[in-house]
Amino acid sequence: SPKPSLIPHLNKLVSLKLSGCKSLKSLPAEMFHLEFLKELDLLGCSKLKRLPEMSSAVNIEEVILNGTAIEELPSSIDCISGLSIMDVQNCKKLKSLPSNLCKLTCLRALILNGCSKLQRLPDELGNLEALGYLHAEGTGIREVPSSIVRLNNVRKLDFKGTKGLSLPMTLSLGGALRGLWCLDLADCGITELPENLGMLTSLIYLYLDKNNFGRIPESIIQLSTLLYIRLSHFERLQSLPEHPCCLIELDAHHCTALESLSGLFSSNEPYHPCIDLSDNYKMDQNVTRGILQDALQKFKHMGTERWKRIPFSGSKGYILLPGSEIPEWFSFKSEGSSMTLEMTPDFFNKNRGLGFAFSALVGFGDHQDVREARYVESDHLLLGDDFFDDKDFFTF
Repeated sequence: SPKPSLIPHLNKLVSLKLSGCKSLKSLPAEMFHLEFLKELDLLGCSKLKRLPEMSSAVNIEEVILNGTAIEELPSSIDCISGLSIMDVQNCKKLKSLPSNLCKLTCLRALILNGCSKLQRLPDELGNLEALGYLHAEGTGIREVPSSIVRLNNVRKLDFKGTKGLSLPMTLSLGGALRGLWCLDLADCGITELPENLGMLTSLIYLYLDKNNFGRIPESIIQLSTLLYIRLSHFERLQSLPEHPCCLIELDAHHCTALESLSGLFSSNEPYHPCIDLSDNYKMDQNVTRGILQDALQKFKHMGTERWKRIPFSGSKGYILLPGSEIPEWFSFKSEGSSMTLEMTPDFFNKNRGLGFAFSALVGFGDHQDVREARYVESDHLLLGDDFFDDKDFFTF
């Protein structure tokens, strides 16, 4: 460890990086007397079990303890009033966070990923008024404190892989969490979502895959800024409520009980979302036919709107679902892994092409998806479009 006698010679030190010092077991208390020290990086110091008290470390802005052996943080941590980033990810022996941590009103990022023995967050978590990012992926946390609703500046909450997590059912009451744009609750074993989920008015990304919901709150349609949602690997979910019209991507593959869904395509938006409904074999054929008919109307609408709104940006979208028949409204058909289209002079209106709509039947046989350790049981229909950007226009 650094010798105390060296500390007076480091009084102008701004950044101290000791990352990868695997033999480092302790730090001298005088280290936190350095007036100008702003960054302390102890990444990978795997034998470091504790930190000295921090009552004099008033100017530190960033502390990185990633991969150390610490079991707790000093209670005097609240003395670092300007601390902006606290990174304790992969601290496998960290069991708790001091309540004084919640006095750090400048803290912007709290990174707890991989702290598998950390079972709770401080009840006063909502006092971290500047907190923008809370990463708690793969921790042992069992309950999210109700005060979290006061984090109005938080942009991302990530609890992915935190098994047995319980959410406060007042998660979004009173316009709280109004700045939240990403909520990741994937693979948390959650069985219920707050009914007023729709009050998270800034949400863009919502990741709920690999949970055990029986239903999705209908208030999800109120999430007018939501662009990406993942709902894959649900075993109880039988239906999907109507979702926001601005959605760009919906991943709802391998929802083994899914039978019905509505509102996949909005006629108001000039793009086609990417929708994955693969492995959902319980969907009624009437539902599937309705989806394909809605897709046709969407293609027609987009073609008309794109023609009116030149110049415009390109757009690509698709839908993948179980199926064994190409829709009859496709004029060009071919078997095999490729096809050639012979364009007639009038194929593009006014000698200018808007794009393509395409469809393909994909036969998987006994194909295994190695990424997810599952078999794709039967054939699927891929239906999509590729509308050109201005620079991609054809002229004949």
